[in-house]
Amino acid sequence: MKKIFFVSVLLMLQAGILIAQDISYVRSCIDSLASPRFQGRGYADNGDKIAAGFIAGQLKETGVRPFNEDYYQYYNLDMNTFPGKMELSVGRISLKAGKDFIVSGSSPSVNGTFNTFWINAGTLQTRAGIRKFQKRDLGKTILIIDTGYKDVNVKKFYGAKAILKTENRKLIWDISDGDQVINTAVIDVSREKIPAHHRKGTVNIESVFKKNYQTQNVAGYIPGTVYPDSFYVFIAHYDHLGRMGSEVYFPGAHDNASGCAMLLDLAKYYSKPENKLPFSVAFIFFSGEEAGLLGSKQYIDNPVFPLKAIKFLINLDMVSTGSDGIKVVNGSVLKNEFDLLVKINDNYKYLKTVSPRGEAANSDHYWFYKNGVKCFFIYTLGEEWKEYHTPGDVASGLPLTKYNELFKLITGFIKEMSE
Repeated sequence: MKKIFFVSVLLMLQAGILIAQDISYVRSCIDSLASPRFQGRGYADNGDKIAAGFIAGQLKETGVRPFNEDYYQYYNLDMNTFPGKMELSVGRISLKAGKDFIVSGSSPSVNGTFNTFWINAGTLQTRAGIRKFQKRDLGKTILIIDTGYKDVNVKKFYGAKAILKTENRKLIWDISDGDQVINTAVIDVSREKIPAHHRKGTVNIESVFKKNYQTQNVAGYIPGTVYPDSFYVFIAHYDHLGRMGSEVYFPGAHDNASGCAMLLDLAKYYSKPENKLPFSVAFIFFSGEEAGLLGSKQYIDNPVFPLKAIKFLINLDMVSTGSDGIKVVNGSVLKNEFDLLVKINDNYKYLKTVSPRGEAANSDHYWFYKNGVKCFFIYTLGEEWKEYHTPGDVASGLPLTKYNELFKLITGFIKEMSE
């Protein structure tokens, strides 16, 4: 019986079915990266630097080599941050940041109580309504744009002390406009929180604009046994949205602590002698993705090894689900590589679907692709985790539904590509 068991295990290993993942290590990395200590991995309170230090430490401990004296590639960006007060009330109703309201990344500091003026489907449709609006001192007014007023150009109302855009959907944050500060605080607000009869509003927002803030990418590699000057590359962005005031941070467990954890797990895997490839394997973690793919653009302009040395690149961003399979950006463009990925998945039945998608400038693979590097961007599909760009994207409960299967698919794909 023992002999039969041993032979079965050996056959499974030869077939590539058993590939060691350390799921406890993966969860530990996600727990750390999404913890309050990392400040949402943004640019208030050095959250990006804390995260970069953690990643570099993990690479060093694993035995991944830096390309230079250390693992960092420094560059500067401009970013508006919100480290302090973050308060909003309409009438006597106090709203909770991150849940009831979301401040635009370009909002300035505002502090005071102001009259409100509601803009809805009928407000500006009559001459009387227009005259009433024109008489207002917008510099002392909070404009509330109701959900019934569609296709509004908010920029027309810049000059108001604040603009509240009411929404009937779940609120999500985006900081891609944080490279500037405008003169009006623009705030998305849950419609149910502000009944129309309230005529006063109080806003207390502290913003700090950081000009030429120094941040960093993190990179390292495992040298190939035969062709050390040619690379397979794994990338992920480690930055997230940071803080919205001193009390609320955005953990970014799914987006994208999950992708970073998989890269660190892959580094552990390829560092083992039995898993080393003839070609070198590089791991690059980018900041600035949420700010507009800035870290990857910086890298493309200043690569630590020639881009033409990259045989293939895989970007991993939001990989903690998978019940409905994966989506592969560039899958419909790089048909030979995509067909190989599908073939491996069909052979081992790892995932429900491997679905192709065309070109998309939606993550850090984009700049590599635009510069001639063959690459996929892979993200998982599934309704088991719905938090995205919210304070609820926490590590606890993150499902990692098909993490092991995706890991096996990716390592199997790279193995086939390297032979």
